[in-house]
Amino acid sequence: MIAVLALRRLCGLAEKEAHATAIAVMLPLTALSGLLYALRSAVAWDVLAFVAPALTLGSFLGAKLTGRLPEKALRRIFAALMMAAGAFMLL
Repeated sequence: MIAVLALRRLCGLAEKEAHATAIAVMLPLTALSGLLYALRSAVAWDVLAFVAPALTLGSFLGAKLTGRLPEKALRRIFAALMMAAGAFMLL
């Protein structure tokens, strides 16, 4: 979430470009982190096998939807998700 805001405000990217760039930046970082955790036997493979297909499908559909949504709608959805994440962290 912070990366999207920084890319928008500091780099002047449009909403869709900021989301896509943030995800593209996270891919190699996530792969490396996942590998390191797996090497340390810290991955719950049974849980991963359960959630990975749903998260993969959700990511695919989210990327497709982001490309079709008007920028204003995308900004509102992102703001709502940020508020929900903040509220969840307070619990």
